[in-house]
Amino acid sequence: MKHPKYLILPFISPFILCLFNTTAKAQETTEANSVDTLSKTVNQIKEDLAKLKKIKLTGYVQPQWQYIDSAGAPSVAGGDFSNGNNKIQNRFMMRRGRIKFTYESGIATYSLNIDATENGVFMRETYAKINDPWTKSFSLLAGMHQVFFGFELNQSSGLRETPERARVNQTLFPTERDLGVFASYVAPKASALKGLRLDLAVMNGSPRVTREFDSYKDITARISYGKSVKNEKITFSVGASYYNGGYQQSVGTEYNFTTLANGEKGFEAKTDTSNFKKKALKEYIGADFQFSLDWSAGTTTIRGEYMFGSQPGLGNSSVSASAPLKWTDKLYHRNFDAAYFYLVQNIGQTKFQAVVKYDWYDPNVKISGRGIGRAGNNTNVGDVRFNTYGIGLTYRINNNMKIMGYYDIVQNEKTSLLQYGTDIKDNVTTIRMQYRF
Repeated sequence: MKHPKYLILPFISPFILCLFNTTAKAQETTEANSVDTLSKTVNQIKEDLAKLKKIKLTGYVQPQWQYIDSAGAPSVAGGDFSNGNNKIQNRFMMRRGRIKFTYESGIATYSLNIDATENGVFMRETYAKINDPWTKSFSLLAGMHQVFFGFELNQSSGLRETPERARVNQTLFPTERDLGVFASYVAPKASALKGLRLDLAVMNGSPRVTREFDSYKDITARISYGKSVKNEKITFSVGASYYNGGYQQSVGTEYNFTTLANGEKGFEAKTDTSNFKKKALKEYIGADFQFSLDWSAGTTTIRGEYMFGSQPGLGNSSVSASAPLKWTDKLYHRNFDAAYFYLVQNIGQTKFQAVVKYDWYDPNVKISGRGIGRAGNNTNVGDVRFNTYGIGLTYRINNNMKIMGYYDIVQNEKTSLLQYGTDIKDNVTTIRMQYRF
């Protein structure tokens, strides 16, 4: 007789098989769910990475130490060596502390650039930009951007071979930027016009990027062409720029340069209420060139720019106005010219780079020397010409970091003004470290 367990086996076998089948299916479902979850997680990570790849983070810091020949002297090498009534002869400073966020998605770009120093936090290039999706040659940008004029003005401070831009650029374009609409055309690489670039902008005309203070808008245009030859051992470019703008007059007296009643050249005062709210014209014309040769002694670069035009200003300054002039101010209309020249030499295959620079800025080409400051001709500090000679050496530690030593020899013309009767002692030594990423 069979054991009872053998009698119930036929009855429970289907249940056992069903249980095994259910367990197997559950395992398959669990494994499938796990694979699906993992797949979704991986896809989500890929999407997040794709978004992160659209974000670009760049920046640089420029801590430096400076020494000037006489305490409290005026300077364009990072600002005057004074703090209120306190005269300074040497200083540590954070010349620039830039961080830039750029987000690119398709044909659109967003940029936010800030500058953090001991003087505060300031907005720099901040804009929205759209690129032409068809020819990929046109772009339109709205916001804050560097002004389209010349070469040095648009060269990054992190790449420039000298600590500061030429005096003329700091005078006409304080902070080098403005708010407005900027359009560009870059010829395609496959085009016969390869190397051609056209830029046009309409801006507030508030050079320190302050709030707009009148309804006048400034217009600037630039055309440039660059090319590389002989396996890119030689590169060159040329450019021409034009600027037309101005600001609303709110002063009671303006001065125009002419021949005075005594036969001497000088400014003649004109008090006329009809000038109120009329435009004080700013008009600049410039031409620039760059040439580089990569040879056995290292890369040699020669660069220069010349500009001239009309610039309204005050008696003691020709800096572009960033706020409305007061009724008690006196407006001077001047004709200027200026230039700068660079000679940059990479020393063989070493990490050293040497630079020699010369620039001049003559805010009033119609008078010079002892004629400035002479009694009765209404000339002043704003008419004094400056020549600056610079020499520097840079050591590039790696692709991110460099150390620069630079010496500015600043010469003002000798005038009849008390403060500029001789060449003032305002030569500046700068030692700068830069980290760029």
